[in-house]
This record gives sequence, structure tokens and C-alpha cells, in this order.
Amino acid sequence: MDKANLDTLDNDIIGLLTENGRMPIGEMSKRLKVTAPTIRSRIKDLEKSGLFKVAGLVDPNQHPKMITALVAMSIQSHGKMDQILEKIAGLPNVVWAGVSTGRYDIIAEVVCVEGKDELYRFTTKTILKIGNVVRSETFIIMKSRHNWLCLPKGVEDI
Repeated sequence: MDKANLDTLDNDIIGLLTENGRMPIGEMSKRLKVTAPTIRSRIKDLEKSGLFKVAGLVDPNQHPKMITALVAMSIQSHGKMDQILEKIAGLPNVVWAGVSTGRYDIIAEVVCVEGKDELYRFTTKTILKIGNVVRSETFIIMKSRHNWLCLPKGVEDI
């Protein structure tokens, strides 16, 4: 499957699973008016392509100690931005990281279940171990809507 060529059925399947990740194949088949084997095959192809993944999500607003934050970083990359991005994305507590335009080079979403102490450790110790972070600025998300997220590795006790 070519990642750039999702058709209407692929988009409809993804839409239904976004609505309810546990929707039975039979119900999807009825709603989309295609056979169950077709649905199964399409989901398998989407997963195999790396374009789609079914995952459990949590609502950070339902966990009183959980902090989500955006950590914006200025990076001294020396032409190795992709490798640095990969390191940052692989850090404990990082949900995702991306190269951005503007004042900062990389922005990462971070989840901390132990509250501000864990976030403090992340911003003062963990990211500094990378060695390329020149400065950072942290934006704590005080309240959000529609912010379901995957728990990153390193987050175990919620």
C-alpha cells in the first residue's frame, strides 16, 4: 500500500476506528457496506504500511497528578538534526517530538505522572544528557479538550 494513496474506504475505516477503536469488524462491515474480510484485509494493510496503528489512549485531564507539557528546545545540531530528533523522541516521557519552524528547533510533548518533580527532572537532567540542547522553554498544558494521548515509555504508574 502506498502511504500517499489512501482511498475513501481506508479513510472511512480509520474514521470508524478513531470514533471507537474497539468497534467490531461486523459493525464496520455493515456501516461501510463491504464484507468483513475486506475490512480485515484493509486494516492489516494499513498497519503493515506503517501508516496506521490501533492504540489505547488516556485522557490526561482524568489523572490529577499527570502533567502534560510542550518542551521547546534550541538545538546545536552540527548537521545531525535527524539523529538528535530521534534521540529526543526516544526519551522516557516523550509522546512525540518534531522539528519545527520559528524560535525553537524541536518541540516535544512530554507526559509526567509524578507531577512537577518529574517534569523538573526531565527538563533539567534528562534532555541535557543529549548534549545538543542549548536552551529550552516548557509550556505546561493547564487544561485541554480532545487531548487523548498514548502513554510514552517510561510512564508506568498512573
